[in-house]
Amino acid sequence: MGRHLKADPLRLDPPAEFEEVFTKMRLNGYSQLPVLNGPRNLRGAVTWESIARARYADVAAPFADAIVDAHAVSYADHLIDVLPDLERFGFLLVKDQTNQIAGIITVADVAAEYGATARPFLLIGDLDRQLRRVISEGLDVAEVIALCDPDGLRKLTAFDQLSYGDYQQALSNQKQWDRLNWPLGRKSFTARLDELREIRNELMHFNDKGKAGDSAIPMLRNMIELLREHGG
Repeated sequence: MGRHLKADPLRLDPPAEFEEVFTKMRLNGYSQLPVLNGPRNLRGAVTWESIARARYADVAAPFADAIVDAHAVSYADHLIDVLPDLERFGFLLVKDQTNQIAGIITVADVAAEYGATARPFLLIGDLDRQLRRVISEGLDVAEVIALCDPDGLRKLTAFDQLSYGDYQQALSNQKQWDRLNWPLGRKSFTARLDELREIRNELMHFNDKGKAGDSAIPMLRNMIELLREHGG
């Protein structure tokens, strides 16, 4: 994760006063602030909702009553892997390499900054499903696993454990390709799979300097349509 973060977020050190919280949040346009005991000890967070709930229950509620649990993830995590937590909590605090809170990411941030990538992101998911379908329907699982995990270190047992790289490796193998009996050129097909792998990786990191964007949409759609047509 990277440029989507609100970098160097303001922090609150308990005990704090509601006036201080209100002022910091309003001046900076924040909907939540982390609460820490020291630079690395995350105690939780305060949000407009948690403040409202605390004050609704008791107009004289202390600041501590407005602190709610906060979920922290690593700066090195892929955004795609933390999306379920982001959806669940509404925001995530992000720790840097020294385990300090380095930023905040919210659902609104992702929607606003990356709306343009939503379409290729969804198409990538469809591409993964189509590749898994054609491989599971046309190839033998034992042969594919032997090809993708020859040492058995990954303990693969089923098609649904395969990664995109495994799909690519299986379809790049001449023997497995011949089993599909497709009237298509293997080299061109697998070369496009490799291009789409790069796009997929860029989307996972929300890299704005790569191929992921509007230009990726026709490439993804064409591949999905080809898989649907020849994959049965």
